[in-house]
Amino acid sequence: IKALVEKKAVIGVALDAWMMVPNWIRGKSDPRSSNCSMEIMADNIDYICQLAGNVDHVGVGSDLDGAFGREQCPYDLETIADIQKVFGILSKRGYDKTDLEKIASRNWLNFMRNALPES
Repeated sequence: IKALVEKKAVIGVALDAWMMVPNWIRGKSDPRSSNCSMEIMADNIDYICQLAGNVDHVGVGSDLDGAFGREQCPYDLETIADIQKVFGILSKRGYDKTDLEKIASRNWLNFMRNALPES
């Protein structure tokens, strides 16, 4: 993470349970009994922000590409619209509106603007 921060990268926090829950076993582990929730996504975002010292290097990276179903997603993520829940969790932890906008999309947009050549 520190090496990516030094390179001015943005890290997409995923929603696939095997990336969120230690010792997850596909087809055997269950989101509810493994406590795989949007709180863990918020924990991962917060961890990256604490290591980086700011909110500039993290963004929502959904990993919801259809390769699996709800059996490998946080139990409180029923539709794609539920990704918004993470922002309420982060707000309760002290993240302000500007921080949340960066995490939601602005960090990705800034990264792309800086990485892509001007036309």
